This record gives sequence, structure tokens and C-alpha cells, in this order.
Amino acid sequence: VTSQPYARTITVVGEGKISAKPDIAMISLSVVSKGATVKQVTLDSNTKMNAVLAVVKGLGVNEKDLTTSQYNLYPDYDYSIVSGGQGKIKGYNLTQEVSIKVRDLQKVDDILDGATKAGANQVGGLIFDIDDTGAVKKEARGKAFVKAKEKAQEMASMAGVRLGRVVTFTEDSPMAPRPYLNYAMESKTMMAEAVAAPEIQPGSKELTMNV
Repeated sequence: VTSQPYARTITVVGEGKISAKPDIAMISLSVVSKGATVKQVTLDSNTKMNAVLAVVKGLGVNEKDLTTSQYNLYPDYDYSIVSGGQGKIKGYNLTQEVSIKVRDLQKVDDILDGATKAGANQVGGLIFDIDDTGAVKKEARGKAFVKAKEKAQEMASMAGVRLGRVVTFTEDSPMAPRPYLNYAMESKTMMAEAVAAPEIQPGSKELTMNV
């Protein structure tokens, strides 16, 4: 039996966890507009979105961290009895969404507050994350290897055998839920005097590596 490949092996799993403070925030800001004509709804949406972007840039967000993630123009149909139930177009809806990477977490509150006052009427999926996880993964991987080796040594001792070289290993990093905030408001509630800047706490994020 000892001549068979991997016949005398011990397989163990070690888990390494590291808690790190997020250093970026991802925010999705949308302007949802309605109008009787395409020209009207486009003008309204573009005016508001340009105002939102001006506020965001004014708070120090670089253009490279701004991405238009959605531009959706579609008709609004009237299926009432008055229209004969034929689906007559009564207007148009336009949704523009921009994704923002915020590198200065101290400005998240101000960006949310300023953007909604400038015309953004939907904020979805505020996510705190780590921009470069390389160093954190390396530390978690090291912990996982140490724990795996300790397990193997303990099992070998109980079995009355000695450990040799590592035959094979694999690793994986389970996806952990990311903290987020869904922050949506109706246009009529977003008057400057009625909306206070939200207090956002990034907390910490746990990264796990299994070896």
C-alpha cells in the first residue's frame, strides 16, 4: 500500500482570517427623470446629472474614478380604458447611473449629501471595500498555512507517524458579504433644508483564505 501514490498522506484544511479597514467606497448615483417628450426628459436628466458630477468632482473625486454604468431611456405607456387599451405612449423615462470610487472615506457623507441635493434621486449599493487586497491575502494565507501545519502535526503525532514534505495543496478565498447601504429617496423629499447628511461608518472587512 505504501507504493501507491498519496497512500500515506494526511489532508488538512487551515483557515486564515484577517480583519482590515476598508480604504475605498463604491457608490452608485442615479438620476431618474420623467417627461412628455424625449427632448424634455433628456434635458432634465442631463442637467441634473451634470450638476451631480460637478459636486462630486468638486469634492475631490478624480474623473478616472467616475463611470457611467447605466443610460436607459424608455417610453411610458398608458393602458387605460381611455386610451383604448392599446398602450399609447404618454411620456418617457430616463435613468442615468454613475458609479463612483471614493478614495477618501471622510468625504462619503458629503458626497451623498451633495449629490442628492444636486439632483440624484436614487443612491443604491454603497459598498466599502479594500482597493488592493494583495497584502491582506498574503497575511491571511500565512495564517492558514500555519494552522494547516499544526493540524497535520497533531494528527501525525496521534497516529504515531512523522510528517514528510508537502505533497500538494490548494487555496481558496470564500466570498464574504460586503457591507453596503441602500439609500434611495423620492425627489420631493430632497430639499436642501429637509435632508441632513447621513453619517456613514465603514467598519471593518474580514478576508478569509483556506489552504
